[in-house]
Amino acid sequence: MALIGVPCVIMRGGTSKGIFFKRENLPEDNRERDKIILKIFGSGDPIQIDGLGGAYTVTSKTMIVWKSKKRGIDVEYLFGQVGIEKYEIDYSGNCGNLTSAVAPFAIDEGLVEVQEPCTRVRMYNVNTDKRVDAIVPVENGATKYEGNYYIDGVPNPGARIDVIWHDPSGSMTGKLLPTGNPKDFININDKIVEISIVDAANPAVFVKAEELGLRGDEHPSEIPAQKMQIIEKIRSTAAKFIGLVETEDDATIKSPHFPFIALVSSPKTYKTTKERIIDKSDYTILARLFSLQKMHHAYPVTGAICTAIASKIPGTVVNDVAVESEEKVIIGHPKGILEVGVKAKEKEKHVYIESVTISRTARRLMAGIAYYLEP
Repeated sequence: MALIGVPCVIMRGGTSKGIFFKRENLPEDNRERDKIILKIFGSGDPIQIDGLGGAYTVTSKTMIVWKSKKRGIDVEYLFGQVGIEKYEIDYSGNCGNLTSAVAPFAIDEGLVEVQEPCTRVRMYNVNTDKRVDAIVPVENGATKYEGNYYIDGVPNPGARIDVIWHDPSGSMTGKLLPTGNPKDFININDKIVEISIVDAANPAVFVKAEELGLRGDEHPSEIPAQKMQIIEKIRSTAAKFIGLVETEDDATIKSPHFPFIALVSSPKTYKTTKERIIDKSDYTILARLFSLQKMHHAYPVTGAICTAIASKIPGTVVNDVAVESEEKVIIGHPKGILEVGVKAKEKEKHVYIESVTISRTARRLMAGIAYYLEP
């Protein structure tokens, strides 16, 4: 068997980590490309011991980036959620945290023209057909990673990167409210459950934590297995409801990532997983998010965007429990808080989302050659 090398960079973006490739360094054929990526990650094994994957959903991700020929766009990127035990890559949605590392990668790899002290990188996400901009600090022609900006879920500070999502509505379904309703009612185990389905950045289904007999401030490990099964059933039902899959059973297998499902509650004082006290006056909505049949350790950026936007739509379950705010929505999650800036206006009696801004940090961790065995 031959040992084959592929240039790549390992990047942290927000609270996620992934392997970044320039498209030119991968095969044009999508099947061949995916085979190589899966080998590099060591997928098909729960600890990805024979590859570079991190054995967690937040560390088994990839970005493929290339210089764009589209007018007004600098780079295009394709996000892939790389299977750990499953030998597959899910390209159905985008990753908001890892998106914050696309612009630094593009700058450092010479894909964009650099301007100091900050470079605006205009990006196009292929997964969701959406424009995303990032404003990145630059020094001596390269990304400046050092800074004093902290985000919850990352132990060390870094330079602040502002990521701006333009018109994020309808990322997968084409509609902000895929069912046309701010609230829907579904039957789960002979009980009627009130939900809201919103599609912004990525689609998500929202349910009040109290409907499931939960407080809303639980740590991810505190959610009982029985409750997790109910949460997945609600998510699967919603996935069929909006046409992402044909049957509920298909959702767990064919669409395990999307829609997200978030449990929301009114603010209350709680302890993070690091025993830090978050006062109820410090944020506007309490939320816990479930994806890939697991509770998220913090909160995904696209989930935060969808949650913040849902809080602005009258009649949703999120709007019911959120503290009223202007542009700023602050989400309380297991590791702390996440601030989302929302620019919205009423248009023809509907809420129109102009843009959403989230600040993240990113870091270049390793650049080199990844090797895989070719039979």
